[in-house]
Amino acid sequence: MTSLTIKSSLYALALTALPAMAGGDAKSAIAAPATNNGDFCSWLKNKPGTLYKNKSNPYIQEIGIFGRLQYQQSYIDGDAGGQDFSYDSEGEFRRLRLGAQVKFLNYFLLKANADMENDTRPSGGDLDIEYSNIYEAQLTLNAKKAFGLGSHDKFDISYGKSEVKLAQESTTSSKKIKTIERSALANKIMPDNVTGAWIDAERGKFGYYAGVFSTAAHNELADWNAGELYLARATYDFTDSTSFDSAEALLAFGYADHDSVADNRIGFDWTTSAAVMIQQGRTNMVANLIYGENRDDANRGRSGNFWGVILMPTYWITQDRLEAVFRYQYAHASEDEGIRLNSRYVRNAGDARQENIASLRNGRGDEHHSVYLGLNYYFCGDNSKLMAGVEWEDLSSAGNDVYQGISYSLAYRMYF
Repeated sequence: MTSLTIKSSLYALALTALPAMAGGDAKSAIAAPATNNGDFCSWLKNKPGTLYKNKSNPYIQEIGIFGRLQYQQSYIDGDAGGQDFSYDSEGEFRRLRLGAQVKFLNYFLLKANADMENDTRPSGGDLDIEYSNIYEAQLTLNAKKAFGLGSHDKFDISYGKSEVKLAQESTTSSKKIKTIERSALANKIMPDNVTGAWIDAERGKFGYYAGVFSTAAHNELADWNAGELYLARATYDFTDSTSFDSAEALLAFGYADHDSVADNRIGFDWTTSAAVMIQQGRTNMVANLIYGENRDDANRGRSGNFWGVILMPTYWITQDRLEAVFRYQYAHASEDEGIRLNSRYVRNAGDARQENIASLRNGRGDEHHSVYLGLNYYFCGDNSKLMAGVEWEDLSSAGNDVYQGISYSLAYRMYF
C-alpha cells in the first residue's frame, strides 16, 4: 500500500466520522492528501497523522494520530569479574507507540500515546504486539491564550502522566536523541513516567517548568496514595552574550518525599542537574553535571550520594545527513552499590536465561566510565534515521571489577 493510499484511507475515515462531532462541515476543513509521487520522506514530513484541522471551529480545532517505531540490536563482548562472556540481543522493538490528540474549545489539548508491544526477547522472552501500557496521557490548558498572558511567549498548565526530565539527555525525546541509549547516569534520575500536574512556561530568553507528581506506579494514571515528587527546571538562552550560533543553560532539581516503604519508583531522595548546550556551525556540544542523594535502602551499600558528568559533542560530517557522535560519562557513588549499569543490554546478559552471571545481573558499583562513539544517517531528518554505535564501559565496586566490555549496536528510528 502506497503512502498516498494510506493517507487517503485516513481522510476517508475522518470524513465519515467527524462532521457530527465537529459541529460543522468537516469536509471543508480537511484538505485532500497531497501528491508526493511516492516520496516517503515528503509523506512522512507532511504530518500524515492530521485527520482534521479547522481553526475557525469553536468546538474542535484539530484531531490527529501519531506514532513512533524504533527497532534495534546489540552485541556485547565483555568480562564480568573475571568471567568472559558474549551476548546477542537478537533485535527488539525498543519502542512501538501509537497515540492521538485533540485540540478543542480553542484552549485545550488532550494527548495520549500507548506502548503497543511487549518485547522481552533480549532477556529470553517473546514478542507480543499488543497494548502494554499508557506511556503518556495529558490534558493541557493554553493559559497564555485563555487568560491573555501577553507577558509570556508560552504558559501551559497540564495534568496527566508524563516523563521526568532532569538530565539534559532526558529533555531530548527518544525521537531525537543522538545516541542509541541514554547514559546510565541520565537514566538513573529518569524514573518511569509518573502522574501529576505541572506548568511549562517561556518568557523571552527564560523558560521555566514546575510540577508535583505521585510516586505510585501504574500502567495508566496513578493515584496519590504513595509519595510525591517535586520537580523544577529552568532554561536560559545566553547566545547574545557569546560568539556561538546558539548557547543555552539548563538547571533542574528534583525532590522525592517517599510516603510508602514499598514504593521504589523514584530511586533518589533529591538530585540536581546543570547543563550547557552550545552550537557553532556543524558542531554541537553538551556538558551535564549531576549530583544527588540515593534513596535510603535496606541495603546500606545502595544509599549515600552520587555524582557524575556527561560530555557529548556531535559533528555534521555531511550537513543534515551524516552525523558523528561522541559521549563520555563518568559516575561515582559514595557507597559500594550506589550506581548501576543500564538494563539494556549488559544487565540482560547476566540474566539467568542468558549467561546467568549474578554480579552482572545486579550491575551495581561505585565507579562507572562509559565511552560511546556513533554515526547517525538521516534519511528524512529525525523522522527516519539509521544509528550505529560502539560503547565501552567499565564498572567497579570497592576497587573490584564488576564489568568491562564493549557493546556494538544498530538501530532504526522513525516517527510521524
